[in-house]
Amino acid sequence: MDTVATTNDYEPIEIHGYFRSHTHLPIWEVLDKAGIWRRVGITVDFTYCDSSSEAEAALFEGRVDLVSGNHISPYALVAWGKPIVSLASPTNGVSDRLISREPISSLAQIRGKRVIDTTVLDNGGGYNHIRGNHMLYVLEAGLELKDVQWVEIADKMSSEFRVAQFHALKEGEGDVTFVTGDAQKYEQAGFSVLQLPRLPMINGPTLTTTVTALNKYDRFGERLVLAQVLGIHYARTHREETEKLLEGLKQREPEARGVSYNSVAKLLAKPYPDHQAVANAYRLCCMKAPEAKEISPLALWDLHFCGSWITRVLSTNYTRVIEKPRLG
Repeated sequence: MDTVATTNDYEPIEIHGYFRSHTHLPIWEVLDKAGIWRRVGITVDFTYCDSSSEAEAALFEGRVDLVSGNHISPYALVAWGKPIVSLASPTNGVSDRLISREPISSLAQIRGKRVIDTTVLDNGGGYNHIRGNHMLYVLEAGLELKDVQWVEIADKMSSEFRVAQFHALKEGEGDVTFVTGDAQKYEQAGFSVLQLPRLPMINGPTLTTTVTALNKYDRFGERLVLAQVLGIHYARTHREETEKLLEGLKQREPEARGVSYNSVAKLLAKPYPDHQAVANAYRLCCMKAPEAKEISPLALWDLHFCGSWITRVLSTNYTRVIEKPRLG
């Protein structure tokens, strides 16, 4: 017997959400086109937002009910008594590459080097997350942040930054840079590429909302987590259909043209935050807002929704009730 809830079990709701990076779109595309949002009685309108402070203000004012992202600043907001809460994290690490003009065999060797990157703060005053990851890589190598010279060539991570990043290194404006993802063009250009160890870090399409929203909507937290778990499992078990959905996404959204099947297949079937990933995100927040040290990093997280649904979804043959994907 199929024990996964049907739409008849939930009061239909319409919500608004922000996604903080176009790399988050694959899972939300699957939830939309495979009918999973409708399965849990939710109609969602997603909009891109490049500012953490703007996304948080919209949450607290009720203009949005869900943010996909915002990984660093919420710890400080909890310390300030704001009703923000994160429910699930299907991505808990990054594996960057260090690109250098001269061969480097250890990250510790970048002492005194010029590092091409984005600015340290976003337009809301919080840490640019990817730049923050690079800072932690430097610290984990036994260096201090002042041991390198940061060459800031853009205000934020974007496709434009990636183009400028490559040309800045090629023109000698810096000595090294960090790259997430494919580094083939750097290898082809003759640069040295060093694979760095995995850095535990909360990132990707987290589910962040407010206590207000959890109380406002019928079983809202349950539905959000259920939808995400269903979407991840659907993608893992329906590769061909998912790849077709992502091709439609890439044609429709130029900023998502670099996504692939792995963008969603890599998401954790059990989207619990890793404790070290939480610790590193919390560490970045405390660098900017020391008052966050007064709370536990786990004060941001409510994980009981994950526990109530993951086992049921992964042990149930629910796929027969998922709609045929709508392509395009």
